[in-house]
Amino acid sequence: EKYGPDATRWYMISNANPWDNLKFDSDGIEESKRKFFGTLYNVYSFFSLYANIDNFNFSEKEIKNNEKPELDRWIISELNSLINEVDEHFLNYEPTKAARSISKFVQLYLSNWYVRLSRRRFWKGSYEKDKISAYQTLFTCLIEVSKISSPIAPFFMDRLYSDLISNTNFYSFKSVHHSTFPNTKTESIDLKLQKKIRKAQIICSLILSLRKKEKIKVRQPLSKVMIPYTNMTEKKEI
Repeated sequence: EKYGPDATRWYMISNANPWDNLKFDSDGIEESKRKFFGTLYNVYSFFSLYANIDNFNFSEKEIKNNEKPELDRWIISELNSLINEVDEHFLNYEPTKAARSISKFVQLYLSNWYVRLSRRRFWKGSYEKDKISAYQTLFTCLIEVSKISSPIAPFFMDRLYSDLISNTNFYSFKSVHHSTFPNTKTESIDLKLQKKIRKAQIICSLILSLRKKEKIKVRQPLSKVMIPYTNMTEKKEI
């Protein structure tokens, strides 16, 4: 009654395999609510706020993946890698690995990286190709996450799905549980691009750690950053 079934179930499944013992801790449910469900809800709130302002309803022709900006191609690549991964985990009766993979995607890639770096695209006034691409990409990520997460969090994901489709022309079902599990679009997976962005994330994370250690404020510009590399391919990636 206090935490709801989805947060409780997500906490229990993401922390230990169903056949293993679990040291139950109600603080863990709070953490699941905040880190996973809270983050996902914030991403949806961000999307819905600007989608309503711009009257986005997926009525425009879907922009082809190869015509999208690099950032959109990257998150779609990560999304399809995730769908493939989660599908395999469910087939192998590994719901714990599935839940952890979804949590990582939502927190690390979708919220912390994609939405943060795309914010200006949603803010700008002109409603043109770049902005439409950002809307279509974020909508796709949210709708697919609702589908692959629904076996573990059926109530929250059904609400998320129904809220997403309520004001769009997107082909959909009445419930997320009537839809089919998404298929991996292998042609949209770009492992080289994923590797490049992940490297950028590691570099940013290390620089933030060094700033914290040296007590340099985040807003204070650095004159330079030196990054060692082992070969020219790595240098080009960086």
